[in-house]
Order: sequence, then structure tokens, then C-alpha cells
Amino acid sequence: MERKLRWGVLGTGRILGKAGAALKTVENGEWLGVAGRSPGRSAEAAERFGVPRAYDSYEELLQDPDIDAVYIALLNHLHAEWAVRACRAGKHVLLEKPFAPDADEAERIVEAARSCGVVVEEAFVWRHHPAFTALRELIAEGIVGDWVCFRGHYSFPAGEDSTRWVREWGGGALLDIGCYPVAWARFITGEEPSSVDAAELIDDKHGVDRRFAGTLYFSGGRTAHFDAALDMAHGADFELIGTKGRISVELRVDAESWTIASRQGLDERVWTMDRITPFRREAEAFAARAMGASSEEAQALARDAVNQARVLGALRQSAERGERVWL
Repeated sequence: MERKLRWGVLGTGRILGKAGAALKTVENGEWLGVAGRSPGRSAEAAERFGVPRAYDSYEELLQDPDIDAVYIALLNHLHAEWAVRACRAGKHVLLEKPFAPDADEAERIVEAARSCGVVVEEAFVWRHHPAFTALRELIAEGIVGDWVCFRGHYSFPAGEDSTRWVREWGGGALLDIGCYPVAWARFITGEEPSSVDAAELIDDKHGVDRRFAGTLYFSGGRTAHFDAALDMAHGADFELIGTKGRISVELRVDAESWTIASRQGLDERVWTMDRITPFRREAEAFAARAMGASSEEAQALARDAVNQARVLGALRQSAERGERVWL
């Protein structure tokens, strides 16, 4: 019988509606247990998803020798602590975005994984929508020529009771949604910035960045501009402008589907998936790496998580200092 990765989940928030449903369908894994902030939350999630084991605490789940890997879907400020604990307990770790707020915390997580011989990865589910692979290939083939400028946007109106407004929990526009256009720019161009500039609008009531805007500077005078906001209508899009033209991309979601549409001149392409399949593909790809299918790819993704955190940390520093920060 083919070996299956036995999953534990830390966290019982809304994302389990999709990620949890996906874990129940993976071909090379089994969702064995779940732990929430309290035994009651654990039991409720286990019953909802038909998971065999509910734990009284996060630590109890990590001490279960039957658990091979954990998917960590906790509040932002808990990511590093529990990722390191999971690594030290010998568990592979799929960690929800943002992996870490800066490079130091990201390095701490990756070093824990390295020293304990486990795989750790940032959970960016967009990587597993076929549109992104296709778009990167088109750009590499020269559809816009040599790229010159990237522009990205992500926004939605966060409810007053949203955890995104809590400063102590790692809230704010940059970490929660600004991380997406930053990651898209790095992925689509395949390059890392040398410096950044940023500005933020701090919410008077909550003390977190309600809006955040930044510029990433790359070699040859090329730039990536982005903005993110927690007080605007929902929108997610980006475009890449090059010496031969531009390609514009829009991301649209509803309760059932996730559509990514691109336009390059008169040429339009549309990719549509259901909301669960990308999470299933993410879990299956992670499980394959955790079980040794591609150690080089696993190491590359760990480095990518550190690089992403490094850029986010520099952007935060730039906004706070009001000056350009070099990476």
C-alpha cells in the first residue's frame, strides 16, 4: 500500500472551510487530528469534518507520534512559535501565509526545520492554480518582451470584528493581503528586489496599517508597485509591462469558483477552478516533498519563504522610517 502522510491541523478558523475540505480528499494523505484554542473548538471541528482525533491543546497534537505533518492556520503572531515547536516535535510544517513578518523569524523557522530534518513551506494556495504556471511560462517566452514594470493591487473591506484589525495578532494590510502582490511580483518576474520604498495609512482606532503601498526596485531600473487596503471594495489584479507590450491579470472568486483571467492585447485567456482543488493540490504537493520526492524543491521553497519575509520586513521598515531600505 502506498504510504500516506498523516496530517494534524493547528487552528479551526474559517480557512478550514476550504483547506479542511481539501485535506479530506488528498490521495497521498490522511487528516488524522485537529487542535483549536480550546477542547470545545477542537471537538467541533473534528465532528464537522469527520476527523478521528480532537486534542485538548496544540501541544498535545504535536506530541502525537502518529502525526507526520501539521498545517498551521493560526493567527499571524503565532506562526513562528508553533512552526518552530512543530519542527522540534519532528513534524513537517505547511505554514499559512504570512510565513513570518521579517527575515529573522523566517530564518528561525527554516533553521529549526533544517536541524530537525523536516520540510517547512509557506502555504500560498495561488501557486496551485494552473493560471500562475501558465502565466509565468508565457512571460518567460517573451509575451511582453523584457519586463520593465509590475503593478499589483489587493483590497477588500474588513469587518469591524475582523482579527485583521488587531495589532497584537499581526494584523494590518501589508501582512494579511499586501503579501500577495509582493509574492506575485517575485514569482512572475522570477527575480528578487534590491531595495524597497513604502508608505502606510495607520488606522486611528486600531493602530494597524489600513492601507499600504510599496515599490520594489530591481536591477536595470525595473520596478514593482503594489497597494493593499482593508477599507476598499474587493479587488485583486496585477499587470506586467514590458518592451513589447503588457499583460493584465484579474483574480475573481465567488462561493464556488476561482477564476483568473488575463488579457494581452486582443488575446484573452481564462482559467476557472473550484475553490477546493487548489488546496488539495497544495496538500498533495507538500506531502510528496515531505515524503522525499524532491528535496531540492523543498529547500527552494523554504528559501523562497525567507526571501518573501525579508521583503515584507524591509517594506515595514521603510514605511516606519520614511526612507528607502536596501535588502
